[in-house]
Amino acid sequence: MNRLYRFVCAHRPLCVAWESLRWLGHKICFFHHTKTPVWYRFDKKYAPGETPAETLPVNAEWYRISRPLYRHEHVYYNVDAALKANPRVKGLALVFFMGIGDYLYTTPMLEALKQKYPQLPFYAYVGAQFDRNNSPLVGKLLETNPHFEKVFYFTGSRHPLIWKNYDYSAALKDVPEDFLVMPVYYDYGVHIPHRVSSLFETFNLPVPAQTPAPVMYFPKELSPVVAEYLARAERGAQGKKGIVFLQLDSRGSAYTYPHMVPLAEGLMKAGYFVMSVTKGGPENNPDYLLVDIKKLSINETWHLLHLLKARFALYVIAVNSVFWAASAGLNLPNLGLQHWVDKKVHNLWYPNIQVVTDYIYPLLPREKQIVAPAESFTPHNRKIIDYKPDWVIKWFKQTFEK
Repeated sequence: MNRLYRFVCAHRPLCVAWESLRWLGHKICFFHHTKTPVWYRFDKKYAPGETPAETLPVNAEWYRISRPLYRHEHVYYNVDAALKANPRVKGLALVFFMGIGDYLYTTPMLEALKQKYPQLPFYAYVGAQFDRNNSPLVGKLLETNPHFEKVFYFTGSRHPLIWKNYDYSAALKDVPEDFLVMPVYYDYGVHIPHRVSSLFETFNLPVPAQTPAPVMYFPKELSPVVAEYLARAERGAQGKKGIVFLQLDSRGSAYTYPHMVPLAEGLMKAGYFVMSVTKGGPENNPDYLLVDIKKLSINETWHLLHLLKARFALYVIAVNSVFWAASAGLNLPNLGLQHWVDKKVHNLWYPNIQVVTDYIYPLLPREKQIVAPAESFTPHNRKIIDYKPDWVIKWFKQTFEK
């Protein structure tokens, strides 16, 4: 049966037909409620203080979610109920199949979860391959997270239609007995105020009144490569107005900004030292520094910016990708280039980001949006636009040189 399911998932037309039939069957049989163990349920949040009755006996399957999710389903956990129903619960096995930016949104929830259950060990299970939904570099970040005792990697595969249906069955062989297996899910849609709030609801934690920024963990000692880049950046930024950090490529949208050279040169002409993790800039210019992500890990890059922030005015210009969340975690002002229309963008936004957009988002504060006129961009393809570098520099100066 598993082999047949994987065959169907590997062929998109068959997968579309299969998922459509599953969804239709779910709608027709709406009166049939799937029984689950006491500690999780589908599509229904736990009420505050609710103690649900156990619906399935405690056995090997009691500790894990074995059923794939439909497109419209979401899962909610109640660890309190699990501990009350079964004192044999020994720890939490959290399964991650996501990108680096996605992981950053989970960090406030993970910290709150550990504060609530300090007696339980946390183990992380991370997909070991790159695909549209997953980055194994998340495991490297989890290895720096003090709330996790162990990090494991597993070979999974993504569903061609539904990211929540990522195959994590290979992770189960490494999960200790009596650990709750909890894939890190969040809801994502126009009806969701923020991805962070969805994560808190998923894990039955009180949702903070203000969306907390990502939490980052840095070592006490500098690594040699961070020390090297820090010295180079400090030399280059001396006497400048500040540092502008660029991240202008996105794995999720398969986009790279095509005007790196004129944008960087314009910022340098305006008196700034420019750093970038996106290739294609004027690397021979002494006022420009390419951060080689093959030499620095992503956490070392953030550590570098954290250290530079203490000495220089530091700004970010980034397309909607990893550095939207990272800039919030570092508390850096960010000119965010929204290069395509995403009506769910409020799920990813933080107040440090001034959003440049050709579409007015009703769920973002109006004063945090810079509406780009038609002459300020050109079409990249049917969905994506390229902002002209002189306009980006103009918006940057208007926003941050007040």
